Amino acid sequence: MNLRRVLVFLVVALLVAFFVRTLEPSLASIEIGSRQVKALPLRERIEFKVKWSFVPLINTYMEVYYSSSQEHGNAFLLTHQAAMNSFWNDRMESVINPESLLPYLMETTIKDGDRRWKEKVVFDRRSQKATFIHPDRKSGQTIVEHFSINPNSMDPLSAFYSLRYRISPSSPLAAFEGLTGSKRFKIQGKLVGQETVVVPAGSFDTYRIECTLSYWPTKKDNEKKLKNAGKDEIKAFTLWITKDSHRYPVQIRYRLSLGSLWVRAISVQDYGLFS
Repeated sequence: MNLRRVLVFLVVALLVAFFVRTLEPSLASIEIGSRQVKALPLRERIEFKVKWSFVPLINTYMEVYYSSSQEHGNAFLLTHQAAMNSFWNDRMESVINPESLLPYLMETTIKDGDRRWKEKVVFDRRSQKATFIHPDRKSGQTIVEHFSINPNSMDPLSAFYSLRYRISPSSPLAAFEGLTGSKRFKIQGKLVGQETVVVPAGSFDTYRIECTLSYWPTKKDNEKKLKNAGKDEIKAFTLWITKDSHRYPVQIRYRLSLGSLWVRAISVQDYGLFS
């Protein structure tokens, strides 16, 4: 994934809550190797509108399903879809452990014009390795790469989902790290206050969380100190999550060199608490 696309995914993926448009349960599935993970009825859905200052960019939604597979048993399936037009319609899916919130895998489906391809990251906690599977852009041949991970490594969706639930007045600091495949990342959050915010989905009492996102190529030594002079290595954003037990992410402000990227909830639907 190119830098711009990774940035949008990592920022918009912050909205890990998720829900359905109708009252009828939806179903989805994701392949794990040759196996299918069955997603049971949808539990949550949030739809968002993304703007640069006052300029509309894309609409996006994120969802949470119960899921099950022979290999992983009961799990959560997190999904994120970003759609702007026929030339940009990408989807991320992450299957996570419902207790630790650590991912088993993340799969990204990327569409760019007439081109469409998939990238997958599989996490092996026992060997502390992650396998990145993706096609070569020129030849189309499958490339398989292996990277070392720590026991708590995540993907962007699971990291933001954990951030949503781990931060509270009694635990105001949290940090998570992992990889997207082509890049490693680290996200840190600090609860700095409480605010009432008004977005298209309604008025919400929220916690305001100041966050930083660091990222660097997977082939770079992840122990090497990041250079603060690198403009594309460290980014700051603000997250607002509701103070209720749902902890809905309803607004994000991502600071750019010119203006801000705003992500605001336009619809919130819930089909039952499961945390």
